[in-house]
Amino acid sequence: MARGTKKLDGQLDLWDFSTDISNYVVQSNTLIGGKQSLKLNSAKIVRAAIMQVVWEDKELKPYKVTIKELAKLLDVPTSNIYRDIESIVSDIIGNPVQIKKETGRKVCWTKIPWVKRCDYNSDVGLVLMLNEELKPYLLNLKEHYTQYTLENILTMNSIYAIRVFELLQSKIMTKTLPKDGKHIIISVQELRECCDCEDKLLEFSNFRIRVIEYAVKEINKSSTFRIVDYTYIKTGRKVTAIDFYVNISYHLW
Repeated sequence: MARGTKKLDGQLDLWDFSTDISNYVVQSNTLIGGKQSLKLNSAKIVRAAIMQVVWEDKELKPYKVTIKELAKLLDVPTSNIYRDIESIVSDIIGNPVQIKKETGRKVCWTKIPWVKRCDYNSDVGLVLMLNEELKPYLLNLKEHYTQYTLENILTMNSIYAIRVFELLQSKIMTKTLPKDGKHIIISVQELRECCDCEDKLLEFSNFRIRVIEYAVKEINKSSTFRIVDYTYIKTGRKVTAIDFYVNISYHLW
């Protein structure tokens, strides 16, 4: 990837932002399992920023991307990005990821901002640099990580679909799925945490429709994976987990 020539405020050497959606988004499973509350386009831009990270990187770099490039990446009119760019910047800056830390039976959540810098400059475009505190979750990952091509999530119309997709990917644990697919069981509590729904959609019927059913529809439509079936697991009368039967599209032809 070539270094950009522009500088912002005479300080940062900016790197060109790749918009090749066939490249991989690689994250540690710990990061995927964190609490996240970004809005849809903000989440897609953050994933695109993570996609810039390559194996050889020792540091997280600052990147520049034009509004026109962003619009093409997100498949929305350029006027929409100009209209929304300030709210997108505020969302990315203001909604950190929360990383789960467990010590024995004690659980705590550490908030880490997504970015060290994120701002829009009309002469340059959007300048974005991921937070250095995310380096352990993005750089030189050798185990317990998940990768998928950016194109898998770009056409999804729900942040919940992105999060359920990532969570399923993190639990597959193998590079390829067997021909007969695989069952992945995820607790409702984990789904609520990852989808920022601990205090939302408290009635399970609403959570089922808005999160689970819609995510399944979007994943099957947009990604190379297929949720062939899913069943609800109950403890007493309460649904406490979902058993997703997952396969990949070319196994089903």
